[in-house]
Amino acid sequence: MIIGTAGHIDHGKSALVTALTGHAMDRLAEERRRGITIDLNFASLDLGAGLTAGVVDVPGHEDFVRTMVAGASGVDLALLVVAADEGIMPQTLEHLSVLEHLGVPSGIPVLTKCDLVDRDWLDLVTLELTERLAGSPVEFRSPLSVSAKTGEGVEVLRRAIAEVAHGTAPRTSGDLFRLPVDRAFSVAGVGTVVTGTAWSGRTAVGDEVVLLPLGARGRVRSIEMHGRAVERSEPGRRTAVGIAGIARDVVARGSVLVAARGGWEPTAALDVELSLDPGAPRPLVDRTRLRVHLGTAEIIGRVRPRAPIEPGGRGIARLALEVPTVARGGDRFVIRSFSPVGTIGGGVVLDPIPPLRRARWPARLTAAEAGDRLMALVERRPGGVPDSKLSVLLGIPPGQAHTLATAAPGLRQVGELWVAATLLEELGSRALDLLRRFHRENPLERGMPLETLRRSLRAPDPAVEDVMAELVRQGRMRRVEGVVALAGFTPRAAGGDAAVDEVVALLEAAGLTPPSVAELERQTRRGDVAAILRLAAATGRVEAVERDRYYTRAALDRFVAALGERGSQGAIVPSELRQRLGISRKYLIPLLEWADLKGFTSWYDGVRRLRAPRPA
Repeated sequence: MIIGTAGHIDHGKSALVTALTGHAMDRLAEERRRGITIDLNFASLDLGAGLTAGVVDVPGHEDFVRTMVAGASGVDLALLVVAADEGIMPQTLEHLSVLEHLGVPSGIPVLTKCDLVDRDWLDLVTLELTERLAGSPVEFRSPLSVSAKTGEGVEVLRRAIAEVAHGTAPRTSGDLFRLPVDRAFSVAGVGTVVTGTAWSGRTAVGDEVVLLPLGARGRVRSIEMHGRAVERSEPGRRTAVGIAGIARDVVARGSVLVAARGGWEPTAALDVELSLDPGAPRPLVDRTRLRVHLGTAEIIGRVRPRAPIEPGGRGIARLALEVPTVARGGDRFVIRSFSPVGTIGGGVVLDPIPPLRRARWPARLTAAEAGDRLMALVERRPGGVPDSKLSVLLGIPPGQAHTLATAAPGLRQVGELWVAATLLEELGSRALDLLRRFHRENPLERGMPLETLRRSLRAPDPAVEDVMAELVRQGRMRRVEGVVALAGFTPRAAGGDAAVDEVVALLEAAGLTPPSVAELERQTRRGDVAAILRLAAATGRVEAVERDRYYTRAALDRFVAALGERGSQGAIVPSELRQRLGISRKYLIPLLEWADLKGFTSWYDGVRRLRAPRPA
């Protein structure tokens, strides 16, 4: 479990953490000199019964709210610290807003410095704090009074923390590994070390990892949790990962360490649902510039709402980011105004890798149920959703995502894609319509070339293949040698078989000197001669030797016989064969090349012979 502090500057957050853990905070010399926390500090808290929690101490000064947000991300339990002698202050409320927008599940209000006030004042501050937190979405317990100086109430607080920890369900280990980086440094003999709270999944020594959005790849060399070396990390724990292959100078707070496999993808656009605080100074309108705090990253972006979002209101929008980030469906984030800087709201990621053009916005995109959101995400992607992306899009472990998709009545898996069943039905209808039109316009053709149909359908190949296989299985389509046609279709020429016979007769009369397609068109005064010849070729009556010149079977048999006679005597000399057959080079050379292609003859070392094994 991860515990995070929150509260106004100088209300005793660091002193409280020290009293609980025994570890001194404010590790930086600048922090000790100024007497305030300016960066994140970490400690482990032994809760007994083998349970250890990680504690994140955050700065309270308004200049470091962005650092506070980075520390609050991934927190399971918040300690909202309020000094008893001062009560609720501006940063108390801003930090509370951050906790609420990040969806921190539970919290304990802690009144510090209780040794400085009398009981009546303490009761008054306690009542004020209780009333303020009564409407919070964070499940806050009753306030506890503590003095880090005298130790009063520290053990009571520790027991309360332990109760929450024992009641917190462990995060599943079968999820995708993700660790937002909050610190990075170098260690001799180890190399680059990154630290952060493992939001999900596990990694192990030897695993390949990727630092996003940069894309640098490395391998896990070592892992530490709460100061102990381990072979495998656990989700929801403070973790330090030593990495080989990634230089220290490319790592920054806001980077995300993920497993090399898992569908993670950097993006400069997020489709989100935003909520604007009632006290926000102005509505969110198109192209309003914002500071987006997601994980440990702060990114400048512009909001593109579907409609203006008024203070106290909610709405869906696209966030156009100035630099890429890494997100997952369901991630919560905080938004702050660009200038002057202040927390104004938050949101949840609806689509972490949205379609960049002509994106649809189905109503189910904001649904609470993952199954409804899945159908909306597929609807946004008519081309289908890769199975590897389901977990990232939905924000649930891969196994759950796959099971959910399998059970969805409106989805079908084709290859690696999940597509809407309605898409396959639509593709099937379109394929049949395209074939009907093709047959009307090309009645002499055996069918439409397969690649032409694929391009015309404008759909992913797996979906097209699935549709065609189903149509063939249903007996509505046939597919032969790269050509598809409606079942039962028979190619016919205008004029019927007589038209085919007429063209073939002209070729039979010409023998080994047949006219070209263009010449046949002039002779017959028909514009469909090429199609008629392809039809005749499909039945074996003629064959194309050149692209625009066909020969009858009898003529080709005569040529092959002549090849055999001449080749049985030795090398086949074109001039001798030309004289024997009485044809010019215009016809002979294409016929010889056809014979080579068919395997009747072979060309080797400048000589053509009847087909035989080549000499070594």
